[in-house]
Amino acid sequence: MKTKHRIAQLRQLLDDHKIDVLIITNLLNIKYLTGFSGSAGTLLIASPSHSKDDFGLLCTDGRYSEQAELQIRESGASVQITVGNNQKQFAASKHFSKGSPRIAIEPDSTSMTLFSTWTTAMEQTIAPSDVKIEALRQFKDEEEIAAIRTACQIADEALTLVLPRLSDEPTENEFAAELEFQMRMLGAQGPSFETIVASGPNSAMPHARPTNRRMTEGDTVIIDFGAIWNGYHSDCTRTYFLGDGPTEQFKRIYSAVESAHEAGVSLTVQDEETSAVDRACRESLATNNLAEFFTHSTGHGVGLEVHELPWVHGDSKSSLKNGVVITVEPGVYIAGELGVRIEDTIAITRSGSEILTRIAKSPLLP
Repeated sequence: MKTKHRIAQLRQLLDDHKIDVLIITNLLNIKYLTGFSGSAGTLLIASPSHSKDDFGLLCTDGRYSEQAELQIRESGASVQITVGNNQKQFAASKHFSKGSPRIAIEPDSTSMTLFSTWTTAMEQTIAPSDVKIEALRQFKDEEEIAAIRTACQIADEALTLVLPRLSDEPTENEFAAELEFQMRMLGAQGPSFETIVASGPNSAMPHARPTNRRMTEGDTVIIDFGAIWNGYHSDCTRTYFLGDGPTEQFKRIYSAVESAHEAGVSLTVQDEETSAVDRACRESLATNNLAEFFTHSTGHGVGLEVHELPWVHGDSKSSLKNGVVITVEPGVYIAGELGVRIEDTIAITRSGSEILTRIAKSPLLP
């Protein structure tokens, strides 16, 4: 993916915040800005007022020398590369930042030990940065949305392939393993997170982990899963009833959650507040006297992380803009009995929105 414009956007922010050089330690932010996906690296970016030519410096170790050169070239990022041990990396960083009285570092991904190490190495004061690259990441370009769309397609196809296995009454662990295997076979780098397969009373726990419980007729089954493709995530939840005759309780709750989901999705348009999406889901559930059983936020951003900005909850101050990708995932959980959740990953577009997770929402097995 081409990233040159992202560095230009960040450099302008550094000028606005009076930062000469920003030390970036978050590996996902480094990937976002340069395409480099190694497991060890630090990126320094200079503001335009500090340097008109030397935009950035990527420091990594010898394991990634070839990878760094290849990925930086492919991304078009205007950064130098230094490969070597810590001493060599610090020396290059100090030279790059020479004459910079205002150096900042990412606070959220920097430990106190690492902060102290950088301060000692640079021989000057380093301040926590108030520039959040994560805030830039929430606005996806067409390439990023295409990657998320592909991740969603892989996950949809994988679940379609393994869904008939529910009739064989596998354990939660067995079904989760088969679903993750199929996602990898279809090209995923891996699951977006530990796949949730929660059946019977376990489905009443929103983030239940799979167990050796065997799924049987009469069970409610929640499947929350996602795939990673080219570093980008998908996120989807479907709820099923095992057997030919869903109980009246299940039908009532499923219908209410489905209506709440539709109410939230209807507001996924440009300039709508994320808090309004959350409110629509809760108000819909309230009409069925089920709002008190919806115990988590309505959604979150999706991208290089499966949970990232913006957050979709009642206290959120965010509004939806073109390129934002979020989930809408209302649920109802009756402790000790059952739970129902329906979740889609949705991209905001100039003309409305695009639901990227497209597997059918019917609660009855095909």
